[in-house]
Amino acid sequence: MKVLLFGPAGAGKTSLMRTTCLGYNFMKVLNLKPTKGVSRENFIFRGILELSLWDLGGQERYIERYFSESQRELIFSEVTTAVFMVDSAVVEESVREIFDNFLKYLFEFSPKIDRAYVLLNKIDLHDSNEDKYYEILSKGLNGNYKDKISFTPVSVKEGSAQHRLIEILDFEIQKNTLSMQRLGKIRHLLDELKIYTLSEYILFNQPDGLIIASTFGKFESKPLQFMKFEIGTLDSNIYSIYQQIMEFQNVTNLSPLTLSTVVYESEECWILVKEIINGAVLMAVTRNKQPEVFSSVMNALTGEIFENLKIYLKSSEI
Repeated sequence: MKVLLFGPAGAGKTSLMRTTCLGYNFMKVLNLKPTKGVSRENFIFRGILELSLWDLGGQERYIERYFSESQRELIFSEVTTAVFMVDSAVVEESVREIFDNFLKYLFEFSPKIDRAYVLLNKIDLHDSNEDKYYEILSKGLNGNYKDKISFTPVSVKEGSAQHRLIEILDFEIQKNTLSMQRLGKIRHLLDELKIYTLSEYILFNQPDGLIIASTFGKFESKPLQFMKFEIGTLDSNIYSIYQQIMEFQNVTNLSPLTLSTVVYESEECWILVKEIINGAVLMAVTRNKQPEVFSSVMNALTGEIFENLKIYLKSSEI
């Protein structure tokens, strides 16, 4: 699925991409250098939808190149989702010409696309003027375009831009038959774990921290900020002790230790967080603290249903 991020320089396109698809916090993208030309990166969104995200540098010399006869078809063909982004604190009348060409070539070379999204970014700034920008970009649009464009005032800093992009991509998932089939299979496996252990499960996509599926049905949360699954400074001591214990037990083939499961405890329940593969993390929430419930979850996380989930996620290239 090809996602196009287009717009003038300084609009916040790269910041939006990295905070949404890589789970970066805003402070990490504060001082990004301008994108030079076309930056193409592949992501797995929510663990089920493969994105080829084209982040286009917005300097004037690059925009002229995108619209040139030699490049316009390459840039604007086979686009599934198109986002035009501007800095609402820097209102420029000249952006209208860029926007008109963007729409012209988008719908010419990707005729199957049914909507283009416009994000009026940086509304958190005191001097933002998203209403003025909306007027510039929407005034006089012909009927063919007017009904195909969605305008939204947003802020990457405050998170509304990421939320809007996630909404847009979720809509694409709903239209994608293969993604829906994958999601259905994953939900079925989680429901099997729930029945077997009487616990609830949430599956997260590690790069963006978004939920793939859960046994709660419709469940939304802010992207999860992940810990690194590593022992860290204790690693060498723990491993040396482990080696000694294995020697006492006459085990000669030792494998390195990794930290794949973390257990949290509250007064009401246990919460277990387990890395399934590099890119997917499963959270189990027990209904109580009975020993047999905890044991059932631990057994499930090493059992057949979990292995089937692991195999399926690998086959889905998560």
